[in-house]
Amino acid sequence: MDRLDPQSVASIVSMLVREKGFLETVFNALDEGILVLGDDQKALYFNRAAREMLGLNAQFAAGDSLKRHLPEPFWSAIEDDRACMKPRAAVHHDVEISYPQRRFLQIYVNTLPADVSPESDLLLIIRDVTEAHRRAVLNAESERIGAVTTLAAGVAHEIGNPLNSLHIYMQLIEREVRHLDPATRKKMEGHLRVCTDEIARLDQIVNQFLKAVRPTRPVLEPHAMNEILMEVIEVLKPEISNRDVLVEKELGRDLPHVWIDRDQMKQVFFNIIRNSLQAMTRGGILHVRTELQADRIVTAIRDTGGGIPPESLQRIFEPYFTTKADGSGLGLMIVERVVREHGGLIEVSSEQGRGTTFRILLPTAEKRVRLLEDESSLHDRREVPA
Repeated sequence: MDRLDPQSVASIVSMLVREKGFLETVFNALDEGILVLGDDQKALYFNRAAREMLGLNAQFAAGDSLKRHLPEPFWSAIEDDRACMKPRAAVHHDVEISYPQRRFLQIYVNTLPADVSPESDLLLIIRDVTEAHRRAVLNAESERIGAVTTLAAGVAHEIGNPLNSLHIYMQLIEREVRHLDPATRKKMEGHLRVCTDEIARLDQIVNQFLKAVRPTRPVLEPHAMNEILMEVIEVLKPEISNRDVLVEKELGRDLPHVWIDRDQMKQVFFNIIRNSLQAMTRGGILHVRTELQADRIVTAIRDTGGGIPPESLQRIFEPYFTTKADGSGLGLMIVERVVREHGGLIEVSSEQGRGTTFRILLPTAEKRVRLLEDESSLHDRREVPA
């Protein structure tokens, strides 16, 4: 540098600035997140994709700590990587984050060469594998549904016919019981009621199996969500009263219609609200709220029951999984499938001792019509909300 005149130094600096700008432009154009990690979880460099994936706000700058942006198990693994990773080696970690939205990230960790980074900084390459994870979940669900289908077909065949016979013979027995003396007749009628109820319960289980494996294609028409909710609450009024539950309604006004199958969506809300009532053994509050968010109608159903344990929360939509002593484990699976067939989403959050909230998000009728305006039939395409 001592041998260069000021003009030559300025030319070299200008060239370096252009190269730096070029490299930053290239890195910011990548879909993968690029991040250089120093000591104490500090981000020494990050590109646009890394900022977006990790939800780093505009004030976040090089040198700031990333500790709160990634889960603690990841940082423990990083420390292990620093201690045992060989030069130029690479390992990867699968990470789930919830902010700014729920994502699944695959983070590849590389050591930087000593001539580039004598401080043993790490190069992290971040890939968003949320969509791949979603497809894997759907494939696994398809396999589970296939297992349910096979089992349900056998159940329907093996149990359906005997149940019909039992119904007929129970009616014949009821006729014969009428000829007995009053004391014996009363006793026998009690036994018959138990048998009839158990037969009805078996029949309901078979019907649930059949609904699970042979879902009816929804007949989509525009409907008012508030009207459907009020109809379901009216049907469940006796159970609400018996359980001494207070219903709080916070229904949005002038909501646009949703494009749904009315009967199927009534069954969705019936199952969810009934589950909420059963979670509140005596007393409690059932809060029902509807609102418009962007192009979706959001329906939130919250109870003040005992809540769902964290280890069970991720499995409640799986076939046969239930937290009830007498549950079939198919109700919420059917609910999730119906909502998905309507192009919607269902979310659940729960806190033990404080209750559970289900949120159903469905596209408005106006949005769905716009998406399907070039289609010859509303039923030939499964949509997802924009």
